[in-house]
Amino acid sequence: MTRVGDLEREAARARLVEAYAAGRLDAPELESRAAAVWGAVRSADLAAVVDDLGADPAPPGGAGPRLVRDLLVFLICGAIAVLVWHLAGRGFFWPVWVLVYTGLPLLRPWP
Repeated sequence: MTRVGDLEREAARARLVEAYAAGRLDAPELESRAAAVWGAVRSADLAAVVDDLGADPAPPGGAGPRLVRDLLVFLICGAIAVLVWHLAGRGFFWPVWVLVYTGLPLLRPWP
């Protein structure tokens, strides 16, 4: 059994709060389980407190909104940079650096 740290305890506490918000726990049970979470030393202790609550919730956001945000940043910043380059009399195409920098997040793998 591995020891748990504050990150694991905080994730378990977040699951408890979500279960409370969904109506799967009442206030006294939330308080007692939260105390058990902060007192957990081993992963088995932590699992015993939260395992009956169901699967871990999906992280907020997700790939869809992140992809849309990154694509909008790429397109808007790229368009502004190209417009400024064009109005400034052209020359060296420096907007390529803006396009590369804002396009890099689009290359990371999506969960």
